[in-house]
Amino acid sequence: MEKQCVQQADYQFLIEKEAMWAEMLMDVLKENDIPCTALPVYGAGLVMKTGMRERMKVFVAPEKKSQAEEIVEELFASSENS
Repeated sequence: MEKQCVQQADYQFLIEKEAMWAEMLMDVLKENDIPCTALPVYGAGLVMKTGMRERMKVFVAPEKKSQAEEIVEELFASSENS
């Protein structure tokens, strides 16, 4: 998965999810021509040392945020703790 530095002027925070779900969401966003990126919540070392699941913060282009929010609602409407 492509990860890059996010500057708030370029992207807006969309959602935080476990890495597996964040990657799936990013695939769907890209299929819908919504520019997106993600940043890890925890460092890889902490995840490996503690065994916790990695979480990612997903960011999208501001002009596409409402469309992205609709996709999030469709994908995760039935799940609460992903």
